[in-house]
This record gives sequence, structure tokens and C-alpha cells, in this order.
Amino acid sequence: MMESRQSNNVLYTNEQLSRLPLEQLKCVDKPTSVITDAVQRVDLRDTAYGLAARGEYGAAVQKGVQQSLPGKYPLSAAQKDVIDHIALIQSNATAEKIAPIPQDPAVLTRHIKSVGYFMKADVMGACKVPRSAYYSHDKQGNPIECRYENAIIIVMRKEWNAMRASRGFDWIGDPLSFQAYAHLGLVAETIADYIRRLGWDAAPQYGPSFVNKYVVLLPPLLIAAGIGEVSRAGIILNPFLGLAFKAAAVLTDMPIVSDKPIDFGLQNFCGACKICAENCSSHAISTGDKVMYNGYETWKLNTQRCASFNFTNKRGTMCNRCVKSCPWSNPTALPHNLIRALVMRSRLTHPIAIRAAGALKPGNAHPEDKWWFDMEYVGDQIEIRS
Repeated sequence: MMESRQSNNVLYTNEQLSRLPLEQLKCVDKPTSVITDAVQRVDLRDTAYGLAARGEYGAAVQKGVQQSLPGKYPLSAAQKDVIDHIALIQSNATAEKIAPIPQDPAVLTRHIKSVGYFMKADVMGACKVPRSAYYSHDKQGNPIECRYENAIIIVMRKEWNAMRASRGFDWIGDPLSFQAYAHLGLVAETIADYIRRLGWDAAPQYGPSFVNKYVVLLPPLLIAAGIGEVSRAGIILNPFLGLAFKAAAVLTDMPIVSDKPIDFGLQNFCGACKICAENCSSHAISTGDKVMYNGYETWKLNTQRCASFNFTNKRGTMCNRCVKSCPWSNPTALPHNLIRALVMRSRLTHPIAIRAAGALKPGNAHPEDKWWFDMEYVGDQIEIRS
């Protein structure tokens, strides 16, 4: 009788957990972009943010980093205060005994994913952590240990109505990201604490660059967990959220079942589509073919151009033009879902979909829906910006 009840329980089936039809995506054994054994671990001090902060991109960019850290826009400054507070949470000790719950990795994985969806995640995933995904050194130059083998991935969408209303590089840029980061921080900290209470170790990974909560790069985990594929913008694209999301992870020694990479035809689509590159404010997105970089295949983003524009932007905060203009970032409404289904099913539809998306001018702003004020801190005073 117990086995019968279990067989009908959501933890013991393949029933869809997310409101997005993730189970319908084609899973593959290898990622759709080549990833070789030659990938080298990255020093956290050598990320675009780290290079900009220490002046490698010039004094003006370095000054921009320093001005952005306290938050030059009042709303993002308020959000940053909350994120900083979340990041101060101290980890509780792991329980001495594992809780008397099923030890089946498949059941545990679906259980933790269900916790994430309960806490309003849009997408949850699980994967093994490649050693190359760990940063080699932290911001202080200390070596980082490859401590955990497993990861739970948490994804939350950016607020699309504000994205649509904006120009993509105005004052709502930071708030769009910080809204997701704050929520992800709460969920990642909660899930990590919960896993430790169940008897396994766990470490949350979340937040923007100023929050010292990362020991891993998230893109390799997003690929391994079947969250998305590499896009022309050089970042991971999810078929239902496009580029309009942020992600966090919980590293753990809890046994899990890894998801597989997915293939929804993005490499062919992005190979033909250049909408994000054409709309890029800093001309940082490649219009050419993919290249091999540090042992993996990608459309290489010019991170110096991207970071330099973001930190010297006089008309706003961080830039979201690629996110806003990407056809895949459209909401999951019926018309867009129909197009998604066609594009994922047949490459023959790609040219038509790309032309149609370009004709709709996705980079255009919709000021009639704008609800925020353009303003900036100058010292401790707020001034209006045009």
C-alpha cells in the first residue's frame, strides 16, 4: 500500500513541477556548444568587475565602479541595502544526523526543486559541479577549494513590464537585476539552511559582484543543469525566459540526480540572428561566428566594452539592451509560446521568426508604461536627470 501511494506522489513521478513546460525540452548528453578539458579556472579578481574595479579599464571606469557600489540611483541603493543585509546571514552548523527521510537521490532532488518552486522560483535545476566551474582564487587572492560536487540551481525572471517600458540602459537597469538578486538571496539562503538541517552541508551562491557569495561561475552550471544554451550575447539563454533572468545556486553534498543539457535549436537561431548585437549600446556583442575561448565555444562578449559602458553610463545604471531586445525574452503568453514551439521544432522557421522579431523593433521603449523617475545621487543629494 505504501509503495502504491508513493508511486502516485509527485516526488516519485515525472510530473511537471514548474509552471513552465521544462519537461518538454529535448535533453542531450553533451552541451550544444563545445566544452573541452582545456577549460582553465578563472581568478575572481580577473572578472570584468574585478578588472574594472582595480583600474584595468581606465580611471573613468574605475571611478564609475566606486560610484556604483553605494548605489547611484535611490531605488537600487535601497535594494542594495537589503541584499547586503541578506549576505550577512551566518550559516548554521550542519545537523549531526541525516533526517529520517527517503535517501533516494531522485526523490531528494525533486523535493528540493519543489521547495524552490514553493518559494516562487521560475526554474529549478540540478547538476554536478565541474571542477573548472570553481573560481581559482577569491577577491583577496586566497585559493578556492573545490569542496562540493553537486549544485541546485535557482532561476528567477526579471520583471518584464519594466523592461519593456525602459530604453534598456536607463535608471531602472540596476533595480531590474537587484529585484531578482534579493529574492534569489532569500531563497538560496533558505534552501541551504534547510539542507543543512536535514544533515547535508550546503553553501548558497548568489548576488551581484559586490556580494562576496560566489565561489563558482554560474554559466557552466546553467548549461549542465539544462537551464539554457549559450547565446550570441555570450550569456545563457532559457527558451521560456530568454535572457531576462538571474540565477543563484546552492552547492551541496546532498545526493542528487543531475539534469541534462538541453537543445532547443538556439545555436542555429543565434547564428542567424543578430538583433542583440545590433541593439547593444556598447557594441560589445559579436556579429561574427563562435570562437574557442578558454577551452569552450562561444560568441565572445567584449567584456571591457560592456563593463566600461555600464560603469560610465551617464543616462542610467546597468545596461539591459541585449536582454530587452532578445526575441526569446518575450513573455510566456500564448502568441509568443506558439512561436517558441514552432522555432524549437523546426529550423526552417528561424529566418521568418528573426525577420518578424526585428520588424517589431524590440529595443524600442514604451514611455507610456514608465513608472520610475530619472534621478541620481550626487553626493548625498538626489538630482533629477533627463
